[in-house]
Amino acid sequence: MSSLINKIKKSLPYLAITLIILNLFFFFSTNEENTFDEDRIVKILSENKNILPRILNKLEVIEEQNNKRNISLYYKDLIRNDNLFLGNKNGKDIIIEFFDYNCGYCKRSFPEIMELVSENKNIKVILKELPVLGENSILASKASIASQKQNKYFEFHQELINFSGLISLSDIKKISKELGINYEQLQKDMNSDETILLINESYRLADLIGVKGTPAFIINNDLIPGAIGKNEMLRLLNR
Repeated sequence: MSSLINKIKKSLPYLAITLIILNLFFFFSTNEENTFDEDRIVKILSENKNILPRILNKLEVIEEQNNKRNISLYYKDLIRNDNLFLGNKNGKDIIIEFFDYNCGYCKRSFPEIMELVSENKNIKVILKELPVLGENSILASKASIASQKQNKYFEFHQELINFSGLISLSDIKKISKELGINYEQLQKDMNSDETILLINESYRLADLIGVKGTPAFIINNDLIPGAIGKNEMLRLLNR
């Protein structure tokens, strides 16, 4: 999880500036004086402000290419644990969504996704639980994944994604009762090795393919960050 959070904290502008400074550092450290002149570097950057946008654009292209390559490389892993899904279990048009139950944009995307799968019977949306917004998110993901053991994942997912506010254990207990879930068994399954491994696998894959936050979608081997509507999803599927 820490590697993902660290990656989320990084931004292309900081990376670009770091690369520029490193290049300038090596340039100055290998010249005759063999000194690192901070003032001179600042002067060069201030006199060449047009460099940064060009470098940022190049870095974005490189990052997109790397993400696409890694998605292809790890695609079998991305679709392996596919029992957490929306739509047609055997659908051939696959969308992968990384999400967090406390993510407002994820909540807004849910009705769009439900409309999409109800109107298009060949679509399967594989859900990747990616709790990156604190302990309450981890708690919610563990409960949702555990509900699968009692064949209640979709119902539980629907309750949590539509829930307003931070989800507590008392909320989970209440939802369990409403859905006819054995709460004691749910608690055991929440803390099982299988549940923890599934969440850790989502962290690992998100880190590998460049997911920086939620929601994030994978459609036709492309990584799409942020919320998108059903029409955009269809457009990307049909490209």
